Amino acid sequence: MNTNVREYALVKGKIIEWPDFVRENSWATLKTNPFSALPVASNCISVYYVVDVEKMNFVDRLCMVTWDLKYKSEFKELSLVWVKQYFEVEESDLKQLNTPEEAIIQPGGEVFFLLEGSGRVAGVVATVIHQGSCELAKITVRKECNGKGYAHILMRESIKWAKDNKYPFIELLSSVQLENAIILYKKYGFETTHLGPHPDYKRCNIIMRLTF
Repeated sequence: MNTNVREYALVKGKIIEWPDFVRENSWATLKTNPFSALPVASNCISVYYVVDVEKMNFVDRLCMVTWDLKYKSEFKELSLVWVKQYFEVEESDLKQLNTPEEAIIQPGGEVFFLLEGSGRVAGVVATVIHQGSCELAKITVRKECNGKGYAHILMRESIKWAKDNKYPFIELLSSVQLENAIILYKKYGFETTHLGPHPDYKRCNIIMRLTF
């Protein structure tokens, strides 16, 4: 595996750095990890081994990859499923989802895909650049994957990207209706900077910021 690819264990939704996990679970070094020798895509930045500690078993391998045209349809599909569940699709949504290269990638942003071992996209998140500031956007997990800790992976990776690219903060636009999402954002240190209607986005009534 590429030495630049970060490795973690995912245990009941909790993320543990791989060296720390191995240090506390000696069986992981004795039992063959069926996923460790598998190749990873050139745009893979991190790997998460899903582990069943009680059974001392490796369940799956998740790969976090950056923008890839072949996953463009999944980016749109998963994002629209999430939006339609709670709100109406807005023009700004369609612009980013129909033309992510022009709307997100070319201005300096990134789109991340969390891939299961089967290759299926389990979740997506984007970092969008607006006039020099960084926004965390389009974070969503496939419905049947809820509760597995995948949202935490998406949060960690997008925040790390913003830090590594020297942005002083990362913002997100959300709705107070999404109580569980707001709890998640607060857990990662996001603080409310604005409450009330947004001039450009109908569903947005809260802006939150994480300062580095």
